[in-house]
Amino acid sequence: MENILEITLPIHTVSEANISEHWTKKKKRHDIQKKAIWIYFKKEKPEISLPCRIKLTRIGKRKLDDDNLPVSMKWIRDEISSCLIPGKLPGRADDDKRISFCYDQKIGKEYGINIIFYCALQ
Repeated sequence: MENILEITLPIHTVSEANISEHWTKKKKRHDIQKKAIWIYFKKEKPEISLPCRIKLTRIGKRKLDDDNLPVSMKWIRDEISSCLIPGKLPGRADDDKRISFCYDQKIGKEYGINIIFYCALQ
């Protein structure tokens, strides 16, 4: 597989498993995360072929536990999958076997998400 696209977006993620907050605050954060991904796909219209592997790297002021990292990316993963496979119910496109995800994280001054798409050459 070849790295065909790499982007970094200023999206703030948190450990959803370890945070206790009002549902409206969570929903607002989730909506912002999903909208940032959706806007990128609508504006740039990247040509991503399936199957592909997607590496999501969280950039934050501190690292999360390895079990909290994937949970912090749930809404980003769902929206990327929905953009790649439109027409499925919300949150269901990421169960497609042609898409796989891996996760990483690094320390940075600003919060963000780095996304790398690895796809087979056609």
